[in-house]
Amino acid sequence: MTETAAHPASSTRESSDEEPQAGTAPGGQPNGSEPGEQPNGSDVCLACGLCCTGLLFDLAPLEEPELPLAGRLQLPVVQTPVYDAFRLPCPQQQGAKCGVYLMRPNVCGSYACGLLQRYTAGEVPLVEALERVARIRTAASDLRDRVPAGSRPRPLWDDARSYLEVLDDALAPPERQREVEGLKTALSALRAAIRRDLDP
Repeated sequence: MTETAAHPASSTRESSDEEPQAGTAPGGQPNGSEPGEQPNGSDVCLACGLCCTGLLFDLAPLEEPELPLAGRLQLPVVQTPVYDAFRLPCPQQQGAKCGVYLMRPNVCGSYACGLLQRYTAGEVPLVEALERVARIRTAASDLRDRVPAGSRPRPLWDDARSYLEVLDDALAPPERQREVEGLKTALSALRAAIRRDLDP
């Protein structure tokens, strides 16, 4: 998979040093509980976490002063011709949450996918945003169930493509060919779900 990197967008996430609680906006009120209240995005982020998994990007850029921090956090740092970064999936992700939230690199707090931007702008209601996230996670889970994990953590796409190369043989028996077709269908379904529902 071609290496791509997340780039900071206008931050729509909670700027506090404490990790936001799901369902809570600034001031402790549930998102959308007050007329005209601006959603802060924590509801969606805490249900999602897909930007940390490698499904959207292979790399997350680091600022040079963050390199010592990345070492302490045991992030898999790599150097590109243009910038320093760490490979995804992030080893500090715990479920959909960040295990080092108070010390996370800047890119982690500033990136906002298209869905998050539209949600915080009030264009997509919370229920719909969570439904979109759930569809993507379901599609990713279906693909993961079909693909054995590699020897080292890497994006699901890479595991799937490597496994497909092993399976895809025109002379394979019918049951193997059906497995190949099922894997290709699951790959296509996940790609479509990400493009349609997340707009990274």
